[in-house]
Amino acid sequence: MKTNLDLISEQLPYFRAIAKRSLPNHYLHLADDLAQDAIIKAIENISKFDPAKGNFKSWLYRVTQNLCFDAIRSMKKMDLVPLNGTIMHNDTTEQKDLEHTQLRVIRKAMAFLSDRDRQLITYRFMYGMSGREMAQLMNIPESQINIYFQRAKNRLKELCKEAA
Repeated sequence: MKTNLDLISEQLPYFRAIAKRSLPNHYLHLADDLAQDAIIKAIENISKFDPAKGNFKSWLYRVTQNLCFDAIRSMKKMDLVPLNGTIMHNDTTEQKDLEHTQLRVIRKAMAFLSDRDRQLITYRFMYGMSGREMAQLMNIPESQINIYFQRAKNRLKELCKEAA
């Protein structure tokens, strides 16, 4: 009988497929690295797997997907500096103030959305996920996801107008 470690080490193609599905197109080049990192993370955290909460393959799926989301989040936070070391400051102070004000309004409005609507907005705009990707992640039919997303976006627009 195979151990969990054997099962994990044989699942590299599965990890790659999850990583490719979980990453937006402009981050697909990271899929192989993240798949390998997910294998290491799964091996390190094998003691946290609880068969009562779900099957082994779905646990591997969540480990990989969470690792991908963490990578996306960290990539978006990185500030890119040109190779010559000179940082261009094209934005005026007024533009920056306006952007900060708009972000503040959006954050406040997001607090009034339901958890599902907040997730949909975050998945689409922060992670660049498609309707299909969100449907797979949330376990909701794609046609329904698209309707939910449109409603969430409209609610957010209304809340932003009220807050402004």
